[in-house]
Amino acid sequence: MEISECKHKVKCDFYGCSNLAKYSFSTKGILKRDLCFCEECLRGMYEAIAKMQVPKSISSPFKLNKKLRREK
Repeated sequence: MEISECKHKVKCDFYGCSNLAKYSFSTKGILKRDLCFCEECLRGMYEAIAKMQVPKSISSPFKLNKKLRREK
């Protein structure tokens, strides 16, 4: 999956939006064509996804497991 800037002037694919698309979303073969979004719709979609999917923090490489820690 890849998001890139549109090369052609096309209308945004969201229903009811009449803006020109600035970005295209490619699934590289899963869908037959790229989906095109204007900047406002892409931002709205990003905010909606952010409410559902919260990134997890990575475990620190500096914290050692109890097995690896040397106790005196």
